[in-house]
Amino acid sequence: MKIFLYDGSFEGLLTSIYYCFYSKTLPTSIYSSSSSNIPLLFDEVININTEKDKFKKVKDTILNKIDNLCLKKIYIVYLSNFENKEMLIFKYLKIAFKLSYNIHSFLNIDEVRLVDTINKRVASESHRFKGFIRFKSIENRFLYASIEPDNDILELIGEHFKKRFPNEYFIIHDISREKALVYDSISYEIISMNIDDYEKLKLLNDDYSTLWNAYFKSTNIKERENSRLQMRMMPKRYWKHIFETQNF
Repeated sequence: MKIFLYDGSFEGLLTSIYYCFYSKTLPTSIYSSSSSNIPLLFDEVININTEKDKFKKVKDTILNKIDNLCLKKIYIVYLSNFENKEMLIFKYLKIAFKLSYNIHSFLNIDEVRLVDTINKRVASESHRFKGFIRFKSIENRFLYASIEPDNDILELIGEHFKKRFPNEYFIIHDISREKALVYDSISYEIISMNIDDYEKLKLLNDDYSTLWNAYFKSTNIKERENSRLQMRMMPKRYWKHIFETQNF
């Protein structure tokens, strides 16, 4: 039994998939090196180094033989928290190279249907966070927000907040993945940001969050509260990063 181990990047994953297609013995699994559930007993672990030319070859083949939508779908699966996403992507591509652009119509195939389902889940979470994120002003220098999404959605929400706050400096911090989207009023990038930064920043309060809480309380009608609906629309696991739920 062989396990391919890659560096966690999308480029590394497609490099691994390149070797999957050209390997005489297919791997039983593909794991990111940061994964916590790699079964090391009784398995041969093969480290796959990211190779830009191999990545480009797989990417270009997807675009030329299938279509851009296929590339987009597997990238969204890569950003998801689906446990066996790497092998799912590999199996999906094996089917897609046979069916070409018709792959999207074959929802009767398990892998095709699952890829579509994961895409919808990630898109749904990205959409929710566009409304859930609450910023606080840090020393009147930049806006800061912390989140803990199920999926790796930072780059999927970047354009939305760039358009919403085009002249601001802001940071959206995914504390569970210890990374952040940083925007400087011109462009944004994703950088590493550890939990210590979150612990320091969350202690800082500001007038904006105070005003937001006051507004929420003034518009909240006690007799019309519907906690069940509220938890369905705004899951409780998100509450600790939202001002208006701090005192619930």
